[in-house]
Amino acid sequence: MYHNVYRKVHDAYPLVHDDYAALHAQYWANHLASTLSCISHDPAKRFGENIFFYAATVLPSETVLAKMTVHSFFIESKDYNYNNHENLDYHTRGHFTQLVWRSTKKLGIGVAIAYSSGNHGNPCMPNFPATAIYVVIKYDPPGNVHSLRHYSNNVLPPTIPISHLLSDVQFW
Repeated sequence: MYHNVYRKVHDAYPLVHDDYAALHAQYWANHLASTLSCISHDPAKRFGENIFFYAATVLPSETVLAKMTVHSFFIESKDYNYNNHENLDYHTRGHFTQLVWRSTKKLGIGVAIAYSSGNHGNPCMPNFPATAIYVVIKYDPPGNVHSLRHYSNNVLPPTIPISHLLSDVQFW
């Protein structure tokens, strides 16, 4: 589980798979794919949530998709200020903070695929025929609890240098 590689660096507990969270993640991934939607979060707030979207003419393998997904969350850690969580911009750092949120224990993953003709006017889809992949990850208990104390206790600085984890990764 690629989440745990990055969590270990931040002294966060390893996550385990949860069927209930996976059921909810799959439901939301199916919803997004059925509407060829731009990324939108599930209005039910039972879980923490990260969403990854990928559209292309060539599909990655499951392993590559998993690595791409988690790495895209982790690169938000670049220049993260572990001493000051007050001015946190959730839209630019929230995927990372949920990824390493220390008190989160379980996750469930849902993946859905949709095909786009490229002729639908959706700004999130390419203007050529493509396959869209939606990856939804639900976290329990949820992270990103908006209080300075919660961030200080759950988003810990890395225990080792992370420059090698932040570099451009060649997945193919």
